[in-house]
Amino acid sequence: MEDLTLFNITLVLFLIMDPVGNLTSYLGMVNEIDPKRQHWIVIREMFIALIVMLFFNYLGEFIFDFLDLSETTVRLSSGVILFLIAIKILFTARDSPRANLPKGEPFIFPLAVPLIAGPALLATIMLYAHLEASQSIMIIAIFISWFLTSLIHYFAGPVKRVLGTNGLLACERLIGMILVLVAVQRFLEGILLFWATHPNPA
Repeated sequence: MEDLTLFNITLVLFLIMDPVGNLTSYLGMVNEIDPKRQHWIVIREMFIALIVMLFFNYLGEFIFDFLDLSETTVRLSSGVILFLIAIKILFTARDSPRANLPKGEPFIFPLAVPLIAGPALLATIMLYAHLEASQSIMIIAIFISWFLTSLIHYFAGPVKRVLGTNGLLACERLIGMILVLVAVQRFLEGILLFWATHPNPA
Protein backbone atom coordinates (compact mmCIF):
# COMPACT_ATOMS: atom_id res chain seq x y z
CA MET A 1 0.00 0.00 0.00
CA GLU A 2 1.34 3.40 -0.96
CA ASP A 3 2.77 5.37 1.94
CA LEU A 4 2.35 9.08 2.47
CA THR A 5 5.03 11.24 0.92
CA LEU A 6 6.13 14.81 1.51
CA PHE A 7 4.61 15.81 -1.83
CA ASN A 8 1.13 14.37 -1.32
CA ILE A 9 0.89 15.54 2.30
CA THR A 10 1.88 19.05 1.23
CA LEU A 11 -0.53 18.99 -1.71
CA VAL A 12 -3.51 17.86 0.37
CA LEU A 13 -2.86 20.44 3.10
CA PHE A 14 -2.47 23.19 0.50
CA LEU A 15 -5.68 22.20 -1.26
CA ILE A 16 -7.65 22.11 2.00
CA MET A 17 -6.38 25.58 2.92
CA ASP A 18 -7.91 26.61 -0.43
CA PRO A 19 -6.02 29.94 -0.63
CA VAL A 20 -7.41 30.81 -4.07
CA GLY A 21 -10.95 30.19 -2.91
CA ASN A 22 -10.38 32.36 0.15
CA LEU A 23 -9.10 35.38 -1.80
CA THR A 24 -12.50 36.89 -2.54
CA SER A 25 -13.55 36.56 1.10
CA TYR A 26 -10.28 38.05 2.35
CA LEU A 27 -10.34 40.99 -0.06
CA GLY A 28 -13.97 41.69 0.85
CA MET A 29 -12.96 42.08 4.50
CA VAL A 30 -9.97 44.38 3.92
CA ASN A 31 -10.98 46.32 0.79
CA GLU A 32 -11.22 49.58 2.76
CA ILE A 33 -7.91 49.07 4.60
CA ASP A 34 -4.63 50.58 3.41
CA PRO A 35 -2.63 48.09 1.24
CA LYS A 36 0.42 48.30 3.51
CA ARG A 37 -1.78 47.47 6.47
CA GLN A 38 -3.24 44.55 4.50
CA HIS A 39 0.24 43.05 4.11
CA TRP A 40 0.81 43.26 7.85
CA ILE A 41 -2.58 41.64 8.48
CA VAL A 42 -1.71 38.71 6.20
CA ILE A 43 1.65 38.16 7.90
CA ARG A 44 0.12 38.29 11.39
CA GLU A 45 -2.85 36.06 10.61
CA MET A 46 -0.79 33.49 8.74
CA PHE A 47 1.64 33.15 11.66
CA ILE A 48 -1.30 32.66 14.01
CA ALA A 49 -2.65 29.97 11.69
CA LEU A 50 0.79 28.31 11.58
CA ILE A 51 0.95 28.12 15.38
CA VAL A 52 -2.49 26.51 15.48
CA MET A 53 -1.52 23.96 12.80
CA LEU A 54 1.69 22.98 14.57
CA PHE A 55 -0.18 22.60 17.86
CA PHE A 56 -2.72 20.23 16.32
CA ASN A 57 0.05 18.29 14.61
CA TYR A 58 1.47 17.26 18.00
CA LEU A 59 -1.96 17.03 19.63
CA GLY A 60 -3.15 14.59 16.97
CA GLU A 61 -0.28 12.18 17.55
CA PHE A 62 -0.97 12.22 21.28
CA ILE A 63 -4.73 11.65 20.85
CA PHE A 64 -4.41 8.74 18.44
CA ASP A 65 -1.70 7.08 20.50
CA PHE A 66 -3.73 7.55 23.67
CA LEU A 67 -6.86 6.08 22.09
CA ASP A 68 -4.83 3.34 20.38
CA LEU A 69 -6.69 3.76 17.10
CA SER A 70 -5.77 1.46 14.21
CA GLU A 71 -4.27 2.65 10.93
CA THR A 72 -7.37 1.32 9.17
CA THR A 73 -9.58 3.64 11.22
CA VAL A 74 -7.33 6.61 10.56
CA ARG A 75 -7.20 6.03 6.79
CA LEU A 76 -10.96 5.57 6.51
CA SER A 77 -11.56 8.66 8.66
CA SER A 78 -9.20 10.79 6.60
CA GLY A 79 -10.98 9.69 3.43
CA VAL A 80 -14.39 10.64 4.82
CA ILE A 81 -13.15 14.01 6.08
CA LEU A 82 -11.48 14.90 2.78
CA PHE A 83 -14.63 13.95 0.89
CA LEU A 84 -16.79 16.20 3.08
CA ILE A 85 -14.29 19.04 2.57
CA ALA A 86 -14.44 18.58 -1.19
CA ILE A 87 -18.25 18.63 -1.21
CA LYS A 88 -18.28 21.91 0.73
CA ILE A 89 -15.83 23.44 -1.75
CA LEU A 90 -17.83 22.26 -4.76
CA PHE A 91 -21.20 23.23 -3.29
CA THR A 92 -20.82 26.24 -1.01
CA ALA A 93 -23.39 26.21 1.78
CA ARG A 94 -25.24 29.29 2.97
CA ASP A 95 -24.08 28.69 6.53
CA SER A 96 -20.39 28.36 5.58
CA PRO A 97 -17.87 30.74 7.20
CA ARG A 98 -17.36 32.52 3.88
CA ALA A 99 -21.04 33.39 3.60
CA ASN A 100 -21.17 35.29 6.92
CA LEU A 101 -17.94 37.25 7.16
CA PRO A 102 -17.64 40.41 9.26
CA LYS A 103 -16.24 43.54 7.65
CA GLY A 104 -13.07 45.22 8.85
CA GLU A 105 -9.67 44.04 9.98
CA PRO A 106 -9.65 40.37 10.98
CA PHE A 107 -7.82 39.29 14.12
CA ILE A 108 -7.57 35.52 14.49
CA PHE A 109 -11.22 35.18 13.44
CA PRO A 110 -12.18 34.67 10.66
CA LEU A 111 -8.98 34.68 8.55
CA ALA A 112 -6.49 32.67 10.63
CA VAL A 113 -9.29 30.54 12.04
CA PRO A 114 -11.38 29.15 10.39
CA LEU A 115 -10.66 30.26 6.79
CA ILE A 116 -7.04 29.07 6.85
CA ALA A 117 -6.73 26.77 9.87
CA GLY A 118 -10.29 25.47 9.84
CA PRO A 119 -11.68 22.32 11.47
CA ALA A 120 -11.20 20.27 8.29
CA LEU A 121 -7.53 21.23 7.96
CA LEU A 122 -6.80 20.65 11.64
CA ALA A 123 -8.52 17.25 11.60
CA THR A 124 -6.53 16.27 8.51
CA ILE A 125 -3.27 17.36 10.14
CA MET A 126 -4.09 15.24 13.18
CA LEU A 127 -4.87 12.23 10.99
CA TYR A 128 -1.76 12.59 8.86
CA ALA A 129 0.43 13.13 11.91
CA HIS A 130 -0.61 9.68 13.04
CA LEU A 131 -0.19 8.04 9.64
CA GLU A 132 3.23 9.57 8.95
CA ALA A 133 5.93 8.15 11.23
CA SER A 134 8.39 10.98 10.53
CA GLN A 135 7.55 14.18 12.37
CA SER A 136 10.09 16.08 10.27
CA ILE A 137 8.14 15.27 7.08
CA MET A 138 4.92 16.53 8.66
CA ILE A 139 6.55 19.75 9.84
CA ILE A 140 8.12 20.41 6.44
CA ALA A 141 4.80 19.69 4.68
CA ILE A 142 2.98 22.10 6.99
CA PHE A 143 5.58 24.82 6.41
CA ILE A 144 5.60 24.45 2.62
CA SER A 145 1.81 24.47 2.26
CA TRP A 146 1.58 27.36 4.73
CA PHE A 147 4.24 29.37 2.89
CA LEU A 148 2.54 28.94 -0.50
CA THR A 149 -0.80 29.93 1.02
CA SER A 150 0.82 32.98 2.63
CA LEU A 151 2.29 34.10 -0.70
CA ILE A 152 -1.06 33.86 -2.45
CA HIS A 153 -2.76 35.92 0.27
CA TYR A 154 0.10 38.45 0.38
CA PHE A 155 -0.36 39.08 -3.35
CA ALA A 156 -4.14 38.68 -3.24
CA GLY A 157 -4.85 41.81 -5.29
CA PRO A 158 -2.60 40.96 -8.26
CA VAL A 159 -3.74 37.32 -8.23
CA LYS A 160 -7.40 38.34 -8.44
CA ARG A 161 -6.68 40.84 -11.22
CA VAL A 162 -4.93 38.13 -13.25
CA LEU A 163 -7.48 35.36 -12.71
CA GLY A 164 -10.64 37.42 -12.42
CA THR A 165 -13.76 36.34 -10.55
CA ASN A 166 -14.54 33.51 -12.95
CA GLY A 167 -10.94 32.29 -12.84
CA LEU A 168 -10.99 32.16 -9.04
CA LEU A 169 -14.26 30.23 -9.11
CA ALA A 170 -12.89 27.78 -11.65
CA CYS A 171 -9.75 27.19 -9.58
CA GLU A 172 -11.85 26.58 -6.48
CA ARG A 173 -13.98 23.99 -8.26
CA LEU A 174 -10.85 22.29 -9.60
CA ILE A 175 -9.47 22.06 -6.08
CA GLY A 176 -12.72 20.45 -4.96
CA MET A 177 -12.54 17.84 -7.70
CA ILE A 178 -8.92 16.98 -6.86
CA LEU A 179 -9.84 16.54 -3.21
CA VAL A 180 -12.66 14.16 -4.19
CA LEU A 181 -10.12 11.97 -5.99
CA VAL A 182 -7.71 12.05 -3.05
CA ALA A 183 -10.54 11.26 -0.62
CA VAL A 184 -11.74 8.26 -2.60
CA GLN A 185 -8.19 6.93 -2.87
CA ARG A 186 -7.61 7.29 0.87
CA PHE A 187 -10.93 5.60 1.65
CA LEU A 188 -10.13 2.68 -0.68
CA GLU A 189 -6.72 2.32 0.97
CA GLY A 190 -8.51 1.97 4.30
CA ILE A 191 -10.82 -0.71 2.92
CA LEU A 192 -7.89 -2.65 1.41
CA LEU A 193 -5.97 -2.41 4.67
CA PHE A 194 -9.00 -3.65 6.60
CA TRP A 195 -9.36 -6.56 4.18
CA ALA A 196 -5.66 -7.42 4.51
CA THR A 197 -5.68 -7.31 8.31
CA HIS A 198 -9.06 -9.06 8.75
CA PRO A 199 -9.00 -11.95 6.26
CA ASN A 200 -12.07 -14.12 5.93
CA PRO A 201 -11.87 -17.27 8.00
CA ALA A 202 -11.22 -20.40 5.95
